[in-house]
Amino acid sequence: MVQESPAPRDVDANVERVRVLLGERPGVDIAVFPELFLTGYQLDRLGGLAMGLDAAAISAIRRVSAEFQTAFVGGYLERGDDGAVYNSMLVIDSAGSIAGNYRKTHLFGTEGSVFGAGDRLACVDVGTVRIGPMICFDLEIAEVARALAFQNPDVFIGIAANMAPFHGDHLVASCARALDNRTPLIYVNRVGSESGFEFVGGSRVVGSDGQILEDFGCRRRVAVVEVPLRRDTPSDVDYLRHLRPELYRDHDEPR
Repeated sequence: MVQESPAPRDVDANVERVRVLLGERPGVDIAVFPELFLTGYQLDRLGGLAMGLDAAAISAIRRVSAEFQTAFVGGYLERGDDGAVYNSMLVIDSAGSIAGNYRKTHLFGTEGSVFGAGDRLACVDVGTVRIGPMICFDLEIAEVARALAFQNPDVFIGIAANMAPFHGDHLVASCARALDNRTPLIYVNRVGSESGFEFVGGSRVVGSDGQILEDFGCRRRVAVVEVPLRRDTPSDVDYLRHLRPELYRDHDEPR
């Protein structure tokens, strides 16, 4: 789990940082970096930053993952085939293959006027581990994690560029999403300043009972942590089994 500040608009420097960190910890199963780590949290002049999955930077990350046999999860600015720019999560397996690419579905603040919104919620298989991907504001929308939970993830992974004054929002949301779905959650946020925002860290591991197992605080930190994967949930507290959808459908839509 990497709680750091990327170099704004310097993709080469950020790719090199990935290489260094993975090289220092060869054999780690999955390395998780924050939202938009490869490009920085940028909201303007995106033409030269957004990249497709065939970009040189993506190829470099794939080589690094294969070299150190470590899967990569992290954020970048994606240029879609439709010409739109997406706030995306790249997932590369330990063999260097692209396992998944998730586009943030719920955009926060001015992001809605800058990025395209993703239209798909899908788990990603990384080796033997199935992850439920979320990006920042997605965690605050309970239905996102619930939709992923029905796909039987072993763990949720949420990457973020969460800023002041919203530390408490994500603290509550990350614990709630884990407990709601009895699924452990890895949350990796960044620190530092960029684009007029102060990012608040607070990366953590939350168990399937909603309890915090590891908390990074608000300073720069990189650490290897053991994460318990989802196991059979006792039926009394398996909320997915207790759902009664017939009760939830007939209410008016919010205005």
